[in-house]
Amino acid sequence: MPHAVLYARFSPRPNADECDSNHHQLERCKKYCLSKDYYIKGMYWDDSISGKTLIRHGLTNALDALQTGWVLIVDRQDRLARDLLVSLTIHHEVEKRGCTIEFADGSPIRTTPEGKLFQSMLAAFAAFERDKIAERTKIGMARKKAEGVWIGRPPIGYRVAEGKLCTNESEQHAIKLLLQCYYEKFTPSETASWLNMHNGLLRDKPWTARKVLSVLAKQKKLDKA
Repeated sequence: MPHAVLYARFSPRPNADECDSNHHQLERCKKYCLSKDYYIKGMYWDDSISGKTLIRHGLTNALDALQTGWVLIVDRQDRLARDLLVSLTIHHEVEKRGCTIEFADGSPIRTTPEGKLFQSMLAAFAAFERDKIAERTKIGMARKKAEGVWIGRPPIGYRVAEGKLCTNESEQHAIKLLLQCYYEKFTPSETASWLNMHNGLLRDKPWTARKVLSVLAKQKKLDKA
């Protein structure tokens, strides 16, 4: 009975309702193995990882688990990679181990010239789709910015309300205390410790010397403006 290692990847994005969770991908892979009479030796996955990167903890473990003659099962090509070079690199690493990759959606495998061509075409289209998603996201963000909608995490001292940047009174108070410590010649570490003790956490995290320096730098820019 052939041995198989399963791999899934999930990368949430704005249209996440169109994405399949790792659980659903692995379920389809298990059904595929059952139809092929493959014995599953391990299941690995990556959460919130882009298909254009090769550095993935789950993928690395899946590749390391492979032994000569085994099969790496993935739901479909774009779950393996959304970049042609990354896809080809993964295929090379698998083949170097004396193994093959099969897809639960029934896509042709790379053991034939036709299969190699088809997989390369799928990887190229996956890369194209990734670029189009990035382009639409960039255009959407630019449109919202032009409409005055704040995009992203608000700076320290502010909050977002109904898409607009507003003053955060508690954080503004913390900044005033921070500046007082600065004027009294406290070191960044001393300032962070004092704020944690007397003013509390900053967005559920303790103040650090690095955060103190970051806030100070922004305040200096504001003073020059």
